[in-house]
Amino acid sequence: MALYQNTRNGQIVELVAHHDVQYAMVKNAQGTIQYVPLADLVEYEPGKGRTGNKPEPQSAEVEVDEDVMPPVAIPPDVRVNLNAASAEEIAKRIKGVGFSTARKIVELRMSLPGEKFQNLEQVRRVGRVDWDEVIKEDLVYVG
Repeated sequence: MALYQNTRNGQIVELVAHHDVQYAMVKNAQGTIQYVPLADLVEYEPGKGRTGNKPEPQSAEVEVDEDVMPPVAIPPDVRVNLNAASAEEIAKRIKGVGFSTARKIVELRMSLPGEKFQNLEQVRRVGRVDWDEVIKEDLVYVG
């Protein structure tokens, strides 16, 4: 039931298993399984945010009781998915972002290949927003 935040895209994920000493199998809130580098994961506590702890590499020889059903570990995500949110939703849910700036975010998203952000760094092109603070407060992600 270990929760981590993927530092590349900001998603909160559940650590399912260690794939090898460099990669982990994780599951996001939508149930999608992904393999990500352990270096991209930072421990996450609901209500507190990132703790700064990194997962330790493990070998495959760790014994796990496979008959026990794991509890649901990923809480509902209250952050804004910049790839799915409308301009109105962005303006309402991110403090300091007005409707005209939210429209610029959506226009930028629509101009990108695949019409979606690949990482949080791309959104920094939109001015008038303190993106460092928004990302630090963990208000947005790209999914």
